[in-house]
Amino acid sequence: MSKYEKKSSMVFTYLFLSLFALLCLLPFWYVITISFSNPSLVREGEIHLLPVGFNLKAYQVILREKTFYNSFKVSVFRTLVGSALAITVQSMFAFAVSRRHMVCRRLLKRMVLFAVLFNGGIIPTFLVVCDTHLFDTIWALIIPVAFSPWNVIILTSFFESLPVSLEESARIDGANDLQIFGRICLPLSTASIATILLFIAVSHWNNLMDGVIYINSSRLKPLQVYLNDMVMRTQMQDMFADAGDMELPTLSIQTAAIFASTVPILVVYPFVQRYFVKGVMIGAVKG
Repeated sequence: MSKYEKKSSMVFTYLFLSLFALLCLLPFWYVITISFSNPSLVREGEIHLLPVGFNLKAYQVILREKTFYNSFKVSVFRTLVGSALAITVQSMFAFAVSRRHMVCRRLLKRMVLFAVLFNGGIIPTFLVVCDTHLFDTIWALIIPVAFSPWNVIILTSFFESLPVSLEESARIDGANDLQIFGRICLPLSTASIATILLFIAVSHWNNLMDGVIYINSSRLKPLQVYLNDMVMRTQMQDMFADAGDMELPTLSIQTAAIFASTVPILVVYPFVQRYFVKGVMIGAVKG
């Protein structure tokens, strides 16, 4: 391939990827535009590429609603506690399975692989949640998803790639498995841990079905269930305490709530982006 052909191929690739990224961003930009536009113009259908008649009335209504705050707090608690528990369980299990002296190591790895291919399904999981008295508690959103077989496989692959000489040196100095895990493996696996942690946190924040299935109490419903209920509404007069707010179109309220719910993830992602770029390359290069 000539130099000109290579350059043309790169230009076409970058152009295609840019257009694809733009198509992915358009729905999100549409939500932002409507949420910041003048409600009266939104009602009339005058929606443009940029917000028309910049207005924060929809956000003021959302931020005054107690249900939104309560659902937001539930999602924050679930994401923080659930992510911490999940990354602890998964990383420790992956480290144990990656050790060559681990008893029944191959059997455990096969069980994890089997769990990747097959799962219990919704009804058996629901029965387990009920029998363990987790139903309609905040822990029903945290404990059942604390173990991810796919994440364990990724972390196991990374731990196995660490030099065996580091572990042998640590054992000569009198370190046990827990010290090797905490003082050697974890510092060397910052990128992989941060990447998996990001996946776990986003999954907790965006998960809808477990809140629908396992939660009946309105005070324990996460933010995604609240947003789903809001989007499904055709009329929202019942959520307004101020009669003046009833003039706001439903679409403005919905888009404002959706954008407000994405802000935490948008704030967190830039801080873990550099680890994410390194983490996605785990296992891509050998030798």
